[in-house]
Amino acid sequence: MPARSLTIGRPSATWSLSTCTPLIPILLFLVCLTLCPSPAWSQVNDGIATRFMKRVNQRTSHQVLTAFHPIVEKTRSATVEIQRDGKRRAMGVIVDADGWVITKASLVNYHSADAPLLCKLSTGKTLEGQVITVDKKADLAMVKIAGANLPVATFADSRNPDVGSLLATVGHSEDPLAIGVYSLSPREIKLKQAMLGVNLSQNPGPALVDAVVESSAAAKAGVTASDIIRKVNEESIDTSNKLIETIRQYQPGDLLRLSVERNDKTIDLEVTLGEWIAGPQAARHEFQNHLGGELSTRRSGFAAVFQHDSYIQPADCGSPIVNLKGEVVGLNIARAGRVATFALPVSTLTETINRLKSEATQLLQDSDQSSVVSTSRP
Repeated sequence: MPARSLTIGRPSATWSLSTCTPLIPILLFLVCLTLCPSPAWSQVNDGIATRFMKRVNQRTSHQVLTAFHPIVEKTRSATVEIQRDGKRRAMGVIVDADGWVITKASLVNYHSADAPLLCKLSTGKTLEGQVITVDKKADLAMVKIAGANLPVATFADSRNPDVGSLLATVGHSEDPLAIGVYSLSPREIKLKQAMLGVNLSQNPGPALVDAVVESSAAAKAGVTASDIIRKVNEESIDTSNKLIETIRQYQPGDLLRLSVERNDKTIDLEVTLGEWIAGPQAARHEFQNHLGGELSTRRSGFAAVFQHDSYIQPADCGSPIVNLKGEVVGLNIARAGRVATFALPVSTLTETINRLKSEATQLLQDSDQSSVVSTSRP
């Protein structure tokens, strides 16, 4: 008996029920999302975080995740886990078979002789990586690993998905890292001012810390009250105003080295700048945003990002996002809010990848030539 057909949308779009069988869990998931009340309509008097996690749990059921296995399979082989100090710092995507990987720059763009950058392939093999060049505006870095004939991600065309489209974030597992819905078309996100998170003494003299803002960049780095900040990235700091002017030169997500005087001893600290929070209303909004989990330190200053509601961790940034055809439609660039993740669209990605790869190739060639010249001198 021939398979019956179900016409969806346009008369020309005909799917057979046998073809649709693998997608039944996904279709059921969509129905579940539609029927599930939004937080504003919920009759249950529970907290924001609880309601949020209920919606997340619908997307992480075994049946739904298993339905996405064939969708993420191809891109999974081209996905890289980027590690430092034994911890996953970011994800990345292989964009060239000769070992070029694109990832989120602010998570990996710092040097540590004691903790080299390691790239773990989907096969389990781990290779040392090197950041060759960076696009600071897009927060993208081009990393080089030693390899040949590596699997490469397949990108969709430059058209954006329709609002409401299902998306999957790809990791190393057969299961997607997350499943979500395309929420908003690409738009600009203005860059917020960087914040260290200290209150400084108003008295004349050095940059003396009166208090440290709770959960701020300074607090996470170990700065304490009564510390005197003497240097930022080897630049001498002699007054509070000098410290303020210096911090304003940087962006959220930038890693700085602080030289701090504490009890007549010099202490070196590393701090990753956060985003500026001004006033109680902004602080309340920031608190609510964090109810869904930790947010990316750099989550603003993008020329064009689309928004989806997948629940990811900041260290998942750099991971590819695919449509139901398994094509890459974007790269996760920031966990931005309780129900908001930002991603760079394909149009931005392809242009930036081509430019960074060209720059990186030239830099390596120049470096090789300089090495040849220096070793050939008498």
